[in-house]
Amino acid sequence: MGLLSGPTDTKWFSRERVLTLALAAATLLALYVCYLIIQPFIPALAIALALAVSTYKPYRWLLHRLRNESWAATLAVILVALVIITPLTLLITFITQQILVSLEHLQGESTWTQWRDAIYQKPVLGDVLRWAESNLDLETQLIGLARQLAGQTGSFLKGSISVLTQLGIVLFVLFFLYRDRDGALKAVRSLVPLSDQEVSRMFERIANTILATVNGSITVALVQSVLAGVMYTILAVPAVILWSVATFIMALVPVFGTFIVWGPIAAYLALSGSWIKALVLVGWGVLAIGTIDNILYPYLVGDRLRLHTVPTFFAILGGISLFGPAGLILGPLALAITIGLLEIWWSRTEDGGTAEQGADLTNRSVSPSDTMQTKHLP
Repeated sequence: MGLLSGPTDTKWFSRERVLTLALAAATLLALYVCYLIIQPFIPALAIALALAVSTYKPYRWLLHRLRNESWAATLAVILVALVIITPLTLLITFITQQILVSLEHLQGESTWTQWRDAIYQKPVLGDVLRWAESNLDLETQLIGLARQLAGQTGSFLKGSISVLTQLGIVLFVLFFLYRDRDGALKAVRSLVPLSDQEVSRMFERIANTILATVNGSITVALVQSVLAGVMYTILAVPAVILWSVATFIMALVPVFGTFIVWGPIAAYLALSGSWIKALVLVGWGVLAIGTIDNILYPYLVGDRLRLHTVPTFFAILGGISLFGPAGLILGPLALAITIGLLEIWWSRTEDGGTAEQGADLTNRSVSPSDTMQTKHLP
C-alpha cells in the first residue's frame, strides 16, 4: 500500500493528513509573509490602537451627537491630530533639538572638569573617581556614550519624512478603528479559537492594559518629568531638558524610578557646595515627584489590571528593545495577552477538565495570573 492511501486508511501519511499539513504549512508561510509586510508599520499600528482605546469614550460621545459613524470617526481623528499628535510631535522635535545642544555641551571638556574637580575635593569619592579613571577609562566612555546618544537623537530629525509617514498611517488606521470597531471585534471573535466568554475576558484584559499604560504609566511619568524639570530650572541645573527626559524615561521603568535621575543631580549639587539646593531637590523629589505617582495612578487607572513589578519590568525593557518606543505599549500588551492565555489553560484544566472545551471564568479558583497582579505598578 502506498504512502498516500484512501480515506479509510488510518496511517499517519494518509492523503487527508498530507493535504492538511500542506494547508497548515501554506497558512503559516502566508502569515509569516504578512508579518514581514506589516513589520515596518507595527509601531504605527500600536500607537493607533492605543489612541483608539484611550479615546474611545470621547468618540462614543461624538457618535451619540452626530449619529453617523463615518462623520464621528472623521471628526475624532481630526481632534486627535490637533489636540494630541501635532502638539506632541512639535514637543518631541523641540526636545530632540535641545537634547542635541545639551549633549554637545556635556561633551565639552570644561563640563567634565567641573564635575571631576568637585568630586576630587572629597576624600573618599575622589579616590573612587581616580581609581575609575585609571582602570575603567571613565572619561572616554562617557564622552563616547554622549556622542552615540547625539547621533541616535539626530537621526530622529533626519528621518522626519519617515516620521510624517508613520503619523499619517496612525491617523489612517485610527479612522477605521473608530468606524469599524464593532465589525473588527466580531471578525476577531470568529477567528479566535476561544469561547465567547473567554474572548470577552481577553478583550477586557487588553483594553485595561492599554488604558493602564497610556492613561496611567505614561501620563504619570509625564507629570513627574514636568515637576522635575520645573525644579531643575529653578535650581539652575545644566541641561534641564536632557535630565527631564531622563526622568520621564526612568519613571516609565518599574523598580528604577525617578530617583535614578534626581538623586545623582542632588549629589552633584551637594558636592559642588550647593547644600541648600541639594536639600531642596531631595525634598521635592521625595514629597512631590515621588508621591504624585501614588495620587494620580489610582485616579487615572482605577481598579484595572495592574501587573506585578517584575514581569512588567522585563516587558517594558524588552518591548522597547524589540519595537522601539512603541514597546512601551506592545511590551505590556504582549505580557497581558500571554497571561490571559495561560489563565484560559488554567481555567479549562483546573478541575480535571479538558483543554478542548471552554471554561466558565466567573466561578473559578485563583489562577497563576492572579499571583502576578499587584495593587500598584511603580
